[in-house]
Amino acid sequence: MAFSQAQKENLLEVESKLLDHPFPPQLVIETTSRCNMKCLHCSHKEMKRPRQDMDEDLFKKIVDEVAREMPECEIWPTFYGEALLLGDKLWGMLDYAAQAGCNHIVLNSNGILLSRNIDAVLASPLKRFILSLDGFKKETFEKIRKGGNRDKIFAAVEKLLEKKAKSGQANPVIQCQFSMMDENQAEVEEFTQYWRQRGAEVKTRRKLTWTSTGTITAAHIQRDPDFRIACPWGNNAAAIHQDGNLVTCAVDYEGRYSSGNVAERSIKELWQGPHLQQVRKLHREHKWDQLPDICQTCPDWQVVGAVYKGQEGHKDGARPFWHQESGQQVQQ
Repeated sequence: MAFSQAQKENLLEVESKLLDHPFPPQLVIETTSRCNMKCLHCSHKEMKRPRQDMDEDLFKKIVDEVAREMPECEIWPTFYGEALLLGDKLWGMLDYAAQAGCNHIVLNSNGILLSRNIDAVLASPLKRFILSLDGFKKETFEKIRKGGNRDKIFAAVEKLLEKKAKSGQANPVIQCQFSMMDENQAEVEEFTQYWRQRGAEVKTRRKLTWTSTGTITAAHIQRDPDFRIACPWGNNAAAIHQDGNLVTCAVDYEGRYSSGNVAERSIKELWQGPHLQQVRKLHREHKWDQLPDICQTCPDWQVVGAVYKGQEGHKDGARPFWHQESGQQVQQ
């Protein structure tokens, strides 16, 4: 099945806006690679690398450099794990990052531990707090988000929204995320209406395959496309695993292509170094056969974009840095 002309035009517009950034404008920092779910659409359950927490001194080194080099860099202190498993340590790390000068901190969570962290979320320096929910009906939710109790998680999110509304504070913006797949497609509108009525923003996106190196597949992704664009993931974002390895992009969950370790070298040095800089250049020049194996076979550039539905006049930091308010479709 070939891409439609409209799909090609949309992807080409995304590609036309890619820049060669001197420092990653989005940085994913894996504060822990442990998780308390085994979700249907996630490769964590088959991940081979260690499930451990990041050393706090390493985290401080990372955010100190971000504050020094690019304070507006959007940092996500979680990746292939559930950050709320860190307990109070997490909130101390986020406070340190903000005090160091990091201006855009975003956190996502599966919500299992939210009920005991509501006050901490509201007292934190987060610009956005994203709850990955991915289903509306109990049966659908618990089929996709294995290990989660739909009713308890929904109740915690509702309480968070109620407390935030009473406080009158602008941040963090609370976003309920819905990754669309065959199992939940019929519930998108009901999910959107439910959470918007309760004061949340709703973010919908298409399911990833996480480089298709595991068992995760997606029916909407073409396996042998007649067309390709430079990958926005690899161009706009860097990901640092809990052990300090800086990997190709935020979709490379297993770390199959690392440019080095930030415990030994700076983020800027690795980002501008011959490995990652060359990968980005090859993408933009469409030299597909010269890319690392992980990039050659990864199809997730096809699902770039998310749709946001929320209140008018959203607050600063409520959207990714590349969001264009004139259009709902954005790079991510």
